[in-house]
Amino acid sequence: MRCTELHPCKNIHVMEVPIMTFYGYMKRNYYNKEGRKADLANDMAGDEAEFPTHVGIKDRDGHGVIRGYLESCQACDACLEVFEECWEEYEKCEKSRSNKSSSRR
Repeated sequence: MRCTELHPCKNIHVMEVPIMTFYGYMKRNYYNKEGRKADLANDMAGDEAEFPTHVGIKDRDGHGVIRGYLESCQACDACLEVFEECWEEYEKCEKSRSNKSSSRR
């Protein structure tokens, strides 16, 4: 977390939770584990040099960038389904983290 501003009413510093990228989310939650989501995370980590690692919900079309990348690699339908599930989880997680950060203000 980093300090972003001084709270106007309480004269204390407010902490902002940094937004995690999709790649970071997948590595944190599924890397080196087992299952379909882990398979995607492990494949992403194995392709770290090419995978759009710095893309997330903060980006204008983060979902489209990653989906397009997977399609350009001819990912199978099952992989694309898992990506969609993981993206939805990721969005919920980041929105929840953002709301928690906002409520502390």
